[in-house]
Amino acid sequence: MAKANPKADFSSCSTLDQVFKAAINAKSQVSDLNALSTQVAEEIFRSAINQNVSDIHFDPHKLSMHLRFRIDGHLVDQASYIKDELPITPYIRVMANFPPTAASSYTAEDGRFEITIDGKSVQCRASAFPTIHGDKLALRVLNVGQQAENIENIGISPEVLKELLRIINSPSGIFFVSGLTGSGKSTTLYNMLKILSRPDIHVMTLEDPVEYELPRVNHAQINAKAGFTFAEGLRSILRQDPNVVMVGEVRDFETAEIAMRAALTGHLILTTIHATTASGVIHRLINMKIEPYVISGAFIGALSQRLIRQVCSQCAQPVALNPAWIQSWIKTLDPAQQEFLQKVFNNPQSKFVKGAGCPSCRMTGFKGRIGIFELLASTDEIRNLIFKQASLAEIRQSALKSGMKTLLMDAVEKAAKGLTSLEEALHAVA
Repeated sequence: MAKANPKADFSSCSTLDQVFKAAINAKSQVSDLNALSTQVAEEIFRSAINQNVSDIHFDPHKLSMHLRFRIDGHLVDQASYIKDELPITPYIRVMANFPPTAASSYTAEDGRFEITIDGKSVQCRASAFPTIHGDKLALRVLNVGQQAENIENIGISPEVLKELLRIINSPSGIFFVSGLTGSGKSTTLYNMLKILSRPDIHVMTLEDPVEYELPRVNHAQINAKAGFTFAEGLRSILRQDPNVVMVGEVRDFETAEIAMRAALTGHLILTTIHATTASGVIHRLINMKIEPYVISGAFIGALSQRLIRQVCSQCAQPVALNPAWIQSWIKTLDPAQQEFLQKVFNNPQSKFVKGAGCPSCRMTGFKGRIGIFELLASTDEIRNLIFKQASLAEIRQSALKSGMKTLLMDAVEKAAKGLTSLEEALHAVA
């Protein structure tokens, strides 16, 4: 007898675990197992979009496959199923232009694909990695065509924002956004482009991948396999008469040198770099063998950032601090940070909270994330220190004297405003 309805009904399923159980039960009624797996994959992506997931992980074990989502920077279990019962990962492999099954030799694979769910297009960067129990898939999720959030809403304080706007309105120079992977660097760059984009300015980008599309901006996608790298693309862009160029990432000497030279010849370059602090950007460039006099002449500033979890507004509760511990901890910091944080803790308007846990935040006490920022603005003294190859400690101290707020200072200040917990703030900058 032919199998019946080729589609399973997941309308009553409220979790992915229920979706998988319903799919297993529907195997005997559906006519096409691949179609059923496609349905389940679509439910996975639908759930990921609804929960604002940044990454999807398929973790293979001996007999089972575990599905996890990265939500607000933390991995959360979603479901587990027997690997042989539903060919979901082979379907995703095909979408990413991989062979349906991993090669017998141990080789990692990288690809990307786009899928539309409920009218929303999602681009995924796919990575397949061979483990002793089979193929592990990790997918980075990007909403295609989404609008970057306004810069005022990502957590930058008014005084830092004012200084940032002054810097990026410079006619030339290079500005860096630094931070760990997944810290929102690209979002910050797009916000800057939104501010700079106007009829009398020619803005171009080199990205991998293009995450947002902005009006009046010419976006370009890197294709390393075709030889269109950041360095090669930047050489070409400079022949296009740009005013502002956004380079997705400076990751090697060649790209860094071209970008710095372009900044010295009248272009405004915005880019990202991997460094843990704003002053660490200078150290990273020196390690790339960029000459100090070039850095000194081109560098106009650096913004270091991280994302920290926000306390859930539905279950936030006031929390009492331990004054003795705070005083002991503050004494371990440099004088500039001591003075600032002492004022924060002594301020009667400071409101420290923590989340008790509720259904809205999945009992975690946190919901959503906000940025913490450290802005290093180039000054005559900073440029002179770079030129003289001063230590990073000297550059940092000069910046603190000029009013730079460190990541720690910004994180604790946000905790004092009830936006995050003190524990989360300190953990983020540990």
